[in-house]
Parts: sequence; C-alpha cells; structure tokens
Amino acid sequence: MPSQTFFNLPKEKQDRIMAAAREEFFTHSFDEASINRLIKAAGIPRGSFYQYFADKEDVYFYLGDQISQRMIEGARKELVACGYDPFALARKVLPQWLDKIFYGENAAFFYRKIDMLHSQQVPRPKQAEDPLACLSAQEIAGLTAKVALQDRTDLKFLLHSLLLAFISCLSEGAEDYEAGRPVDTAKLAQVLDRRLSYLENGFKKKAD
Repeated sequence: MPSQTFFNLPKEKQDRIMAAAREEFFTHSFDEASINRLIKAAGIPRGSFYQYFADKEDVYFYLGDQISQRMIEGARKELVACGYDPFALARKVLPQWLDKIFYGENAAFFYRKIDMLHSQQVPRPKQAEDPLACLSAQEIAGLTAKVALQDRTDLKFLLHSLLLAFISCLSEGAEDYEAGRPVDTAKLAQVLDRRLSYLENGFKKKAD
C-alpha cells in the first residue's frame, strides 16, 4: 500500500506515476520490471519512489488493486438492479469480468500474471482479502436478507464459493492461453452459468 506521502501528491502526479507503473508491468514480467525505467517514465527521482512505495512489490500490488477495485465498483453498482440477489449479480457481472480479463484494456496485466503464475515468479499477497471488506453495511444486509443465511460468516462463504466458480473458469481460460489457443469467453460463461446453477440449486440425489 502506498504511503500517505503518495496520497498527498496532486492527482495528476499520482496518475503519472501509476501510468508509468502500468506501462512497466504490462510489458515486463514482475522479475524483469525495472524501478529505474518506471521512475524515468514517471519523471521522479529514485528517492521519491521510496517515499511513496516500500518496494517493487508494493507498487505492483497497488496497481493490481486499482484494476480489481474498478471491476468491483462496477459490480457494486449492479447490486440494486439485481435486487441484492448474489446469484443474479454473479450471472450478470462475472461473464463481463471474463471478457475484461482476457480481452479488456487491462488484459496485458492479466496475461503477464498468468505467465508469472505458470513460472512461479509472481509475488504472493501478504494477506488474504476479506470479500466483505468492500461492501457497506446496507449491501451486506441486503445480500444476507436475499438468501437463507445465518450470519456474515455464511455470506463470506457464499461469496468465496461464487469466486471459486469464477476462478475455475479463469483457470480453464488460462490453460487455453498457455496452449496457444484463443480464449473462448462465451464458452467459459456457459460453464460458469452451469456451476452457478449447482451452487444456487444444489445437487439432487436420484431415487433408489
């Protein structure tokens, strides 16, 4: 996470630094990314960089957070339209995320991450994210009321389950990419919908 010194900068300078970070991490793997190139593109001294960020990992994770937060905020805007139904929200938003990840403006970042995961070069987050952290009390109450859940723990489990269904489809898309095949996001969306249906409706045992 950047220091408060970074957040005290004018927005234009913050944006210039992050644009340089974006260019660096979009065109190079994490290991190959260079702070020297980044600060040259941003037009800042090396000492200033370390006033803003602890190290290369710090700016890398902040860039990833910026990208993911924009996607999450887009999903939050759909909550009311979906009647706070987490399954309706997942069916509307998650296929859009598949398109954005594999073919959107930030696809280069995600493809770099796939390459790094494959070669085990990607740095690991310092702590696991709480899926409820980005939601307001009203949003949590709305989601909890829509599905038969006992408490926040159940809601967290549900959101984790929806994300795991999504991540499994991401993994299938990554396999196509690594094999040199086009990623068919429409097909992935169909697989995702099937998995969401099982989560929503459960499995039924056949009669003996």
